[in-house]
Amino acid sequence: MSATNAKGRQRSTFDLLFSYVLADKPLLYKSLGILLLATIGDVAGPMLAKIYIDDYLLLNNFDAAPLLTLLGLYVLLQLSSAWLRYRQALNFTNMALAAVTDIRKRVFERVIRLPMSYFDHARTGQLVSRITNDSEAIKDLYVQFLSNVLGNVMLLIGILIAMAILDLKLMLIALGLIPAVLLIIYLYQKISGKVVAESRALRSDINANLNESIGGMTVLQATNQSERYGQRFERLNHDYYLARLKTVKASGALLRPAISFLSVMTTVLLLYVFGQQVISGVAEIGVLYAFLNYMGRFTEPLAEITQRFNLYQQAMTAGDRIATLLNEEQQHYGAKQDQLANGSIALKQLNFGYHSGEPVLKNLNLTIADGSFYAVVGHTGSGKSTLLSLLLDFYPVDADQLHLGDSDINDYSQQALRHGIGLIPQEPFILASTVFANIDMGRGLSQIQVEQAARAADLHHTITQLNDGYHTELGEGGMRLSSGQRQQLVIARALAAKPKILLLDEATANVDSETEQVVQQALNKLRGEITIIAVAHRLSTISHADEIVLLNGGEITEQGTHQQLMALDGGTYRAMYQLQQQAARVEQAQASA
Repeated sequence: MSATNAKGRQRSTFDLLFSYVLADKPLLYKSLGILLLATIGDVAGPMLAKIYIDDYLLLNNFDAAPLLTLLGLYVLLQLSSAWLRYRQALNFTNMALAAVTDIRKRVFERVIRLPMSYFDHARTGQLVSRITNDSEAIKDLYVQFLSNVLGNVMLLIGILIAMAILDLKLMLIALGLIPAVLLIIYLYQKISGKVVAESRALRSDINANLNESIGGMTVLQATNQSERYGQRFERLNHDYYLARLKTVKASGALLRPAISFLSVMTTVLLLYVFGQQVISGVAEIGVLYAFLNYMGRFTEPLAEITQRFNLYQQAMTAGDRIATLLNEEQQHYGAKQDQLANGSIALKQLNFGYHSGEPVLKNLNLTIADGSFYAVVGHTGSGKSTLLSLLLDFYPVDADQLHLGDSDINDYSQQALRHGIGLIPQEPFILASTVFANIDMGRGLSQIQVEQAARAADLHHTITQLNDGYHTELGEGGMRLSSGQRQQLVIARALAAKPKILLLDEATANVDSETEQVVQQALNKLRGEITIIAVAHRLSTISHADEIVLLNGGEITEQGTHQQLMALDGGTYRAMYQLQQQAARVEQAQASA
């Protein structure tokens, strides 16, 4: 990455993280005002102690009235300062939680709108880590770093002013600590920056590995991969441990120990200078007490600031990862809000590949009339599912290559496409909610509309037999329904939007013959009303289609009705169908044996 791009990314990250500081200016100004008052209370304490020592204690002046006044003022200042710092902490926490809430919302909204091409290489665990862990690191930026740094910087300024009032020469000696601390911070950032980025990347890898392992636990154990995955997790976990250890070592060497050493040296120098003043007869004991008190408070904020830069480094790394995700290119849609006029589809010299120079679909020409039932078949890797993805506009295509309802697919808005096209995937996605919610999917459908969709999917009778009807909780993954009923539920969901085109991606590949018949009956009711495009591996389910298209290597090699394709001597479709029929007969023979 060039230096210009790196600076641009850093600037983008900085703008993202600190834009929320100015988002609520009244709250910021209120917090700063509270902080100023709290600082005044903290700084005034040693000044009152100096007055007591020099004007009363050393002069043997124990007049009760002024002493009680000094004591009361001191206690009042300390109590007020503590309460004000509590209020200031609440304000910054409020600011932090609001910022993190908005960032998580923005990141999630961006993720669910990213093009499908992004998820071809993205890992679920890493995305989850960005939304949860990285945003939590940003919260620490406001609560732990920003609040701490602002508070301590203001305290340092107050202490320096108070020191200058007491003794300008001694103040200049204490002031020499600041450039030394800035140098330490600079060195720490240089050393820890890459290590912090590495540790956060490893944490994302750990989350991704956990997600992958738990999600594929059945396959993992069935293939005896438990030990290998355990070893891989152990390596990741150990690498993360080493990366975190490096940050701890950097912090241990450059933060508090270095500040403490500089503080001791500065205090020694102050005592030496004060000793010279005592010899000259110009020193006051109260001033020495106040300075030593201030020095204790002076070095503590400096140490706190340097230690918090570890959090700053982590927040900047997390912010960079979030900013990168927020800057991901979104897929562009057209402006046409009108719904699809009809369910006609036209492919004109359609070419597509996921990677340049590696075409998946080649020069497809196909015209599908409104209300037709077309089936797309072919061997694995022939481009069947890719064609469905293009019809759903999951991947962009060139202009005039794909028309839906007499208009170019690139002209439609996302809302128009999602409303006009329904999808029934191979694996039903069921929410852990009610039947009604699973059909409605947050679209605000009425009870009548939901019931109509269920009737169209031949599921209404089954739903009414459930304990709570349409308000029955289905559990995770729809566990209260059979596999066929889950597929019918997905069909009802798709039909609820009254689409012009219905796409089926191997919708009956993983169901038994009885379930397949139930799904087929539901689809037969829809013939002629909407355009149906079914990708099928089990050829018996699409033998009654109006037209069957065979894809081979991304090209249409055979096309016609079931009877026409079966009449082709040496045809691929015929060979596939006969092979499946033979396999079915073998299974029946084995079952009856």
